[in-house]
Amino acid sequence: MQFTKGILIFALSALLARRAKAAEDWRVVHVEDRDYVSFANVAQFYRFPRFTQVSRTVSLGGERRGIRAQAGTSEFYINGVRFFSDFPLVEQGEENLISAMDVSKIIEPVLRPNKIKDATAIDTVVLDPGHGGDDSGTAGPFGNEKNYALDVALTAREQLLRAGFKVEMTRSTDRGVSLEERVAFANQFPAAVFISIHFNSAPSGSGVESYALAPVGVPSNASSEEHAATVETHWYPGNEQDTVNIALAAAMQGAILSKISVFDRGVRHARFHVLREIKVPAVLVEAGFLNDRVEGMHIASPQYRQQLGQAIADAVTTFNRAVNFKTTAPTIVAAATNLPPHTHSITESLGQSSSPPARPAQTPSAAIQTSN
Repeated sequence: MQFTKGILIFALSALLARRAKAAEDWRVVHVEDRDYVSFANVAQFYRFPRFTQVSRTVSLGGERRGIRAQAGTSEFYINGVRFFSDFPLVEQGEENLISAMDVSKIIEPVLRPNKIKDATAIDTVVLDPGHGGDDSGTAGPFGNEKNYALDVALTAREQLLRAGFKVEMTRSTDRGVSLEERVAFANQFPAAVFISIHFNSAPSGSGVESYALAPVGVPSNASSEEHAATVETHWYPGNEQDTVNIALAAAMQGAILSKISVFDRGVRHARFHVLREIKVPAVLVEAGFLNDRVEGMHIASPQYRQQLGQAIADAVTTFNRAVNFKTTAPTIVAAATNLPPHTHSITESLGQSSSPPARPAQTPSAAIQTSN
């Protein structure tokens, strides 16, 4: 479904006028036809006891939680985990600003996962080792993507089963599976999360990155996607899960960084096929660069891959606990942190549309037989 620019702007901002209470919480600034709020306002809303601003750099701090950002960039950090913003952070006068979209689609679900609407407890994890069969994926001097992704998935499966989850795999052997088949298979399990496991390759690249589906009206920040910087106004089935997706991606990135020493390439938005058509919370993980000699050597180590598999299982446990803790919840990337309750959701006060747009029924194109 296509949205006009006017509809999108209305969905993000015009509803502010309806809520007098909301106006007390948020002071919206319009910059180039987009809604922004100041980081000082963010600190006030989320009750950070400490807020500092030095030139273009801001820091919001509290007990075991914090946000760091710098105007003029397209990234910020929540509890030390890197996030790529949907729109650039800007400076206006003496204030540093972040877009309302970034607050409602990233900061809110990460800091307050218990307020994610309609989030449910999960009983099944669908693991999706990338590539397989004739498709080896990327390769490095020590091995190829399809084999490493499967090995990590099998380790994660073992740990998830021990944690009490049901586990399904789009492939458990070296066989080819189409993207459509992977999605259709995952969509058979309504109380599930979907985790697609991959490895990267690029000149002078290193590190781990986790992807959630880009929301409507947000450009992709995956360099591998064609026309990534284009603002996409098409709604996909996966957009039903926008806030849950980013919470899952944040949990994944945080868990991996806590297990292994690796460069943080950040939590990002993209429109990969397996993320677009999925009907359950989903994340795609690029767990390192095979063509980097140092990182490739680490990935080739069975112990390293075991740590990755354990991190994936830890991420699912953290995510499941956080989104279903319905009073004062921990942040998704620091499970011990409690936040004070608020009387209403940020999406109300920032004017986010409460109901998704109309869309056509989706029929899976294929199915995969369960393979364990």
